[in-house]
Amino acid sequence: MRKVITFDKGSTRRLKQIRWKLIEIFTLALLAIFMFATSLFVLMWELQHVHPYQEPTNGHQIKSAEPSEP
Repeated sequence: MRKVITFDKGSTRRLKQIRWKLIEIFTLALLAIFMFATSLFVLMWELQHVHPYQEPTNGHQIKSAEPSEP
């Protein structure tokens, strides 16, 4: 049988007894900083590599599937 987690007083008491170690807090902070820096780097890279507007060509282009006239 699977163990069912119940949130009664016993499990609440056990949850309060969980303590974070200093190394775990430090690692979590480093991970958060790394994720933020990576997101910022990708954002800046995307903003600098925006493709300039190109004039329409004479070839086929994908258009909206909706009819232009009712």
